[in-house]
Amino acid sequence: MKSIQIFSSALVGLLFLSAQLTAQVDMTWDTHRVGFKVPRGFKIDTNNAEEFSAGNDNVYLTIAPIQDETITTDDLAEVVDAMVKEMDYDLITDGDAVDVNNFTGYYARGSKDGADALVMALLDPESATNLIVVVIYSGDYEDAALTTVNSFYSY
Repeated sequence: MKSIQIFSSALVGLLFLSAQLTAQVDMTWDTHRVGFKVPRGFKIDTNNAEEFSAGNDNVYLTIAPIQDETITTDDLAEVVDAMVKEMDYDLITDGDAVDVNNFTGYYARGSKDGADALVMALLDPESATNLIVVVIYSGDYEDAALTTVNSFYSY
């Protein structure tokens, strides 16, 4: 009976540790008043008016603004397709329109040199600041990448 209690305690401890390691934390890019969730351990590399980039060993996020109030939702697929071509991805697996909190957007998923990526354009209906978001991730971290791109909000 004691061994079952020890096993149960160890299992609960492992589950707690696993949840802590995979938990998402809030991060913001105050320059453009946008927030999102990222995996624990993200380190900011660049944070200025032209770019925000941060990451860890498994997931890397880059955001760039597009200051253009004439962009419409009809333009987003073209913007993403142009970005994916410019980044020279080998395989584009899918792409579609998305609604992320108060943003509308379009994404494409691709891979290059063994790394997977989500490329997304987000249109902020409240301002002229629109965003290009690129999340590069290793295959086992797709859930973390999806959580990040689905967590964007403006404030």
